[in-house]
Amino acid sequence: MRLLLAEDDRMIGDSLRQALRLEGHAVDWVYDVAAAHAALAAEHFDLLLLDLGLPEKPGQGAQPTAGLVVLGALRGRGDATPVIVLTARDATADRVAGLDAGADDYLVK
Repeated sequence: MRLLLAEDDRMIGDSLRQALRLEGHAVDWVYDVAAAHAALAAEHFDLLLLDLGLPEKPGQGAQPTAGLVVLGALRGRGDATPVIVLTARDATADRVAGLDAGADDYLVK
């Protein structure tokens, strides 16, 4: 399975990528919204693992709901790639917003 991991935290991203590779998955890892848009436009992935708190561009601070921009663009162009949101945002309103935006599942880190 080919996965796209959109995660800005190096420790979390590295751990997830290693674990998923051990399970036999091919994992591409991006750190910001711009890179996620580029990867999703250029390649086909079987699953997107999406952190909500991503920076817009390299070197910027994470924006609390920037991952929803990625999800909205994906669904807006009719792309049905399964998306699992992996985030620290655990409020019910955040979960509802993620699922309403088109996530297939929402998991709190």
